[in-house]
Amino acid sequence: MYPTTRRTLRRLGMILTVSACVTVTAAAQTNTSQQVDGKATTTTTKQHGTVTYVEGNTIVMKMSTGQVRTITVPDSRTALVDGKEINVHDLKPGTTLTATITTTTTPVLDRTVTNLSGTVWYVAAPSVIITLADGTNKMYKSLPGYKFNVNGMPATVFQLRKGMKISAEKVVEQPTTEISTNTTVTGHAPSPKVAQR
Repeated sequence: MYPTTRRTLRRLGMILTVSACVTVTAAAQTNTSQQVDGKATTTTTKQHGTVTYVEGNTIVMKMSTGQVRTITVPDSRTALVDGKEINVHDLKPGTTLTATITTTTTPVLDRTVTNLSGTVWYVAAPSVIITLADGTNKMYKSLPGYKFNVNGMPATVFQLRKGMKISAEKVVEQPTTEISTNTTVTGHAPSPKVAQR
């Protein structure tokens, strides 16, 4: 029913209210957006490994699974090793590290409400041409299941007539998911070697 916007959204509902005696005072079209957060879920995973080589910001680790991984670590990333906060340049081969990864997943409902006012210029159901407040004519195609009211009484698009003043509200809801992760790294330095005599 409404022209395609920059974001393609799933159409869930529209209410059209038609009144033959209301003067159009609203702007041609207004949009409001709202974000509704659902209940977040959190999962935690752990990865264990031992540092086998360090050069600059790159470390080579042998994971507890037997896999060997090469990781580039920024200077800003720190680890808590034996209670002391260190960065990548302080790591030594033999240091065991545990990464605790907490992932928070939040369902989000993006709701966009579009309000439209105008006068019916032409009806060829299910299409309607509306003269907007700025004087331009636009065609909209009504989809099955849309509700209309004429002077407070339920009606269909087939009951609209030229000259009727209408106001329309389109509600579009798009479910999305926001994911955030937080990683903390702890570990133990290798035991110092005891000199043999």
